Amino acid sequence: MAGLCTRNYANVDKEKIDEMLNILSSNGAEITGRNPWEIETYQHGILLRAEWNETALTLSVSVTGRNWYVPNETIWSNIDSLMLDMLIKSSENDVINSGETR
Repeated sequence: MAGLCTRNYANVDKEKIDEMLNILSSNGAEITGRNPWEIETYQHGILLRAEWNETALTLSVSVTGRNWYVPNETIWSNIDSLMLDMLIKSSENDVINSGETR
């Protein structure tokens, strides 16, 4: 994936993909495509591209555009926070679900 910068996230299942897309949409982003996805955030010219490898359960996210005054670090801080929140929720659900089956 070409872009200003790309990061890969592991252990991303379909549920996390759907959650991520829903969060982005609810925050006003326009999402086109069906893997890969082109994401227009309507915030500071930030454009993203996301591609999910269903077999490897990896998500690649690229910043494909941004206004000159927006540092990449700021963009990645927000994306990393979203991904971390989803992973924490997923881990909590795993603990809850495993507790229910005992």
